[in-house]
Amino acid sequence: MTSEVKTDMPRKTKFTLIVILVAGISFLHYFTEQSRHHYHVFYGELYFLPIVLAGLWFGLRGALATSLGITACYVPFAYWHWQGFSPDDLDRILSVALYNSLAAFIGVLKDRETILHERQLKTESLAAMGKSLAAVAHDMKTPIIAIGGFSRSVLKRLKEGDPALEKLAIVIKETGRLENMIKDMLDFSRPLALHLTHEDLNEIVQNSLVLVAEMAEKKNVTIQTLLSKDISAVPCDVLRMKQVVVNLALNAVHASAEGGTVTVRTSIVGENIIIDVADCGCGIPYEQRNMIFDPFFTTKKEGTGLGLAIVKKIVEAHDGSLKILDNAPKGIVFRVILPRQ
Repeated sequence: MTSEVKTDMPRKTKFTLIVILVAGISFLHYFTEQSRHHYHVFYGELYFLPIVLAGLWFGLRGALATSLGITACYVPFAYWHWQGFSPDDLDRILSVALYNSLAAFIGVLKDRETILHERQLKTESLAAMGKSLAAVAHDMKTPIIAIGGFSRSVLKRLKEGDPALEKLAIVIKETGRLENMIKDMLDFSRPLALHLTHEDLNEIVQNSLVLVAEMAEKKNVTIQTLLSKDISAVPCDVLRMKQVVVNLALNAVHASAEGGTVTVRTSIVGENIIIDVADCGCGIPYEQRNMIFDPFFTTKKEGTGLGLAIVKKIVEAHDGSLKILDNAPKGIVFRVILPRQ
């Protein structure tokens, strides 16, 4: 259970209520005689109400906007009644500081709670999705393999020029695509059991790029490697790390125009080892970058949308992280960050 405030009140209504509260309290300050000191003390305390509400409803930005609005309303009042650092003046200065401090405190807590809540929902959603995918993939696996096997067997018996030859070749090709899709579904749904050994990361990268060379050659894309000589053996699962590099490199080749260049670079930054896979394609819009690692999100016609989700899962299992950066002058960089130990 989270402590999130549940309300059906529309966002516009919340905003209007906060504005009315701030304006109303400020009106009371300005139109109440200064001699009624206890009233002004009470009004000053009332300012905390819209700050708390803004923090709970709109997070850090909303709380700070409200506290700054209160400050803008309250400072002229304090200035007009300034008495040369009297106790009342010091109390007003302290009140303004408290308004903004409370706004920052509540806003940060609310934003942190929201992030944790969203992360929990996403984890639960991915777990449920993984179970569903596993069930579907297991049911599909046997018949798809059977179709592929029988189709290849029949293809070998057909003679050159047979009208069914081309159609059967299409069936085999599409069956292979389904088999790869099932493999991705099973990889995504299964918990990762890493077999860690100390390996030369540069060698893993080079061996992985051999598997991408044919696709790059077909598309006339050059793969350039810039590998740091300072990288020593690192703990990783060789097969899984190859899967990461191959997947990112294939994505970069697909994203690159004919005659383009894909650059794969390794380096050391502090206590981390970096693998950068950069393309010179059209890039990824900023509004899609938060979704690019979500299962089944893809911009390819024949993509399953699981490749990058699996890559992220593998990298995080190695206690690493995966980022998307801009590649000047165009394209993007997928950056894998792995701990050296």
